[in-house]
Amino acid sequence: MRRNTVFIILISLLVIGVFFSFISSSNAHLFGENPPIAISDSILFNSAPVLSPEQALQTFRLEEGFSIELVASEPLIEDPVAMDFDERGRMWVVEMPSYMPDIQGTGEDQQTGQIVILEDADQDGKMDRSKVFLKDLILPRAVAVVQGGVLVAEPPRLWFVERNGDKAGKKVLVDTAYAVGGNVEHQPNGLMKGMDNWIYNAKSGARYKNQKGQWIKEVTEFRGQWGITQDDFGRLYYNTNSNQLRGDLVPPNSMLRNPNLSPKESVNREIAANQRVFPIRPTPGVNRGYKEETLDAEKKLTSFTAACGPVIYRGNQYPESYYENAFVCEPSANLVKRNILIETGAYVRADQAYANQEFLASTDERFRPVNLYNAPDGNLYLIDMYRGIIQHETYLTNYLKDQIKDRALEKPLGLGRIYRIVYEGNWFDQLMNKFSENQQPQLDVASNEELLSLLSHPNGWWRDMAQHLLVERNNREVVPALNEILEGDHDLAKIHALWVLDGIGATNTESKKTALQSGNTDARAMAIQVAGRLAGTTDAAAMLNVLEEMRHSTDSPEQLQLAISLGEFVKTDSAKVSKMLQNLAASSGNDPLMNEAIASSLHGWEGKFLAAIANQSDVDPSLITLLNEVIRNGHLKTQLKGKDFNKEEKARFILGKSIYEKTCAGCHQENGEGLIPIAPPLAGSNWVLGPEERLIRIVLHGLKGPVTVAGKVYKEPEVQPVMPGLKDNPMFDNEKLAAVLTYIRNTWVNDADVVDSNQVKEIRESEMGRNEPYTEQELLMK
Repeated sequence: MRRNTVFIILISLLVIGVFFSFISSSNAHLFGENPPIAISDSILFNSAPVLSPEQALQTFRLEEGFSIELVASEPLIEDPVAMDFDERGRMWVVEMPSYMPDIQGTGEDQQTGQIVILEDADQDGKMDRSKVFLKDLILPRAVAVVQGGVLVAEPPRLWFVERNGDKAGKKVLVDTAYAVGGNVEHQPNGLMKGMDNWIYNAKSGARYKNQKGQWIKEVTEFRGQWGITQDDFGRLYYNTNSNQLRGDLVPPNSMLRNPNLSPKESVNREIAANQRVFPIRPTPGVNRGYKEETLDAEKKLTSFTAACGPVIYRGNQYPESYYENAFVCEPSANLVKRNILIETGAYVRADQAYANQEFLASTDERFRPVNLYNAPDGNLYLIDMYRGIIQHETYLTNYLKDQIKDRALEKPLGLGRIYRIVYEGNWFDQLMNKFSENQQPQLDVASNEELLSLLSHPNGWWRDMAQHLLVERNNREVVPALNEILEGDHDLAKIHALWVLDGIGATNTESKKTALQSGNTDARAMAIQVAGRLAGTTDAAAMLNVLEEMRHSTDSPEQLQLAISLGEFVKTDSAKVSKMLQNLAASSGNDPLMNEAIASSLHGWEGKFLAAIANQSDVDPSLITLLNEVIRNGHLKTQLKGKDFNKEEKARFILGKSIYEKTCAGCHQENGEGLIPIAPPLAGSNWVLGPEERLIRIVLHGLKGPVTVAGKVYKEPEVQPVMPGLKDNPMFDNEKLAAVLTYIRNTWVNDADVVDSNQVKEIRESEMGRNEPYTEQELLMK
């Protein structure tokens, strides 16, 4: 399982062959120069020629020191959108050929989707075999190789398909409602194997796990839109189309324990505030290219509009400064963004790596990067759907339809490429990289001892795969070796060892205590997280005593996790937990992240805790404000449970919920909390709860910022300047608009009158001639 040292010894004998391979690099990147293919601006603007894979390689401009190599292309694959690597390093690719065959989306219901296995038989780095594992699928969107089989997302269902060699075996229905409603752009996807042994998704509020041979589904925080990734400490990152990187600063589900808490700092947090992009070609073919602020003077996209497929780089082939950088796809601008993650205490932010350029960009309008992955060889792999139309017809504007027709972007279909992004540096770096890439995996036949050794591998892909295989094998004989790892000095190996122990049900107080006493602050925080899972066991009291010893820690990640984990031990010793949380509240200062962590641990006894800290002058008032808000939310929800709808109103509410989840939740979120900078909150909004006539005018004609919601001013560029009106959208007749407005006025913490379709009809007809969105001042005068 280690790199072949014989090759290292023979380096000097093979320099000529390697150098020849270097100078014949597939993308014209030579000695630091990487010019894009020469295409005039007029051609770029007026046409979008279909390029062969070899031609497409010449259109890329990458950061100096990097090159891009073709791994697979048509006809080996067609219309790829997602993939996963198996234990042997083979690629399981999702093909979605029926996505937007034309601007009407004709034929999207055809059973043409497939899961194919790509294999590099001759080990030259390029796939040369393709096998169809599963066919006749409708718009498949995600795949995960797990448990001796494959999870496949085919809306609305999630399947587990057993593997008989490379052929599909028994098909088990895991979830009948994996992706119900919505459209192709706004349906769950991802199936990413998380550090905590759960499988997570984007555009979803569910996670999955195989437990004792049975698949279980559990509610989790709603996350993102297309693509999901994690860092070395299991923090989850995702995005929306206009916000390139968001994420959670706390473990999954920790904020859900208190249903009356609406976290704003800890989950779904904006990690990358800068949405600026720098295409190297004019990009008029974007959905709202007609808006002045969408394109610059050169007709180039200025900000993210189709962000997707994020990945945190955890490989071992790039320079150290690239480790745990965040890379994000932008298919509308034909580029990939690089961001540098910066940790400050328990907070994380992402800064763009360059001021006026991108990590990777292309002059080919059909280059559509939709997903990025860490790979067994330590490089990043990129999926290029390679097609003209990338916007779904649900949101397709007349402007973009004209762009598609003008440049013949509808055809051809059936193309697609997968690339590998390689760091070359100078000639010596390239020479060494040829012999330092990770050996082709054969982990399906690896011994437990070999898998244990891989928990400290420098490439995160190998560590993750070793962890998951050890958990799937569920062999208790590895427990002593795992405990030895906890006593060692490799922090990342400790983290994986902790989650293997947890996954096989072999955790105990002693192993947690060992992990808590060594390692860096992030590793200790992870140990505190896993320690919380001993609550409710016979080790609970002993574990709480161990955690009490951590109360004097001054490291923010440890304090934050301690505030979260203590909530698990309330039934063990509520007095001790309360005292420890009081101490944390007194020492944390005005830290909104810590306040939310404490509030998450207090469900049901916020009032008692407020009374306990009432006379503590060192407790920040912001925590008291938050806890009072949580209490009020609980009271209001109790009141709303008794609200009665008549039969007609109930049907309208249910219809509105369905429409909202399909067309509105992408921006305003399923919990109504909104998504800055895309959309202000609807939950508790004065515009939603105010006069229904005003709200009807907003949805019919749209709204221009700035706008004040619940006392906060949302203005450009914090929020999109225009919320588009729906009066000309044939999908939204009077009844459907009334339904969705009834829903948003009577869900979450909202309580207002229902909206009648006749009200919508009257205002629609009286303002038929209006073609401008409303401003706040205009609406307030109505």
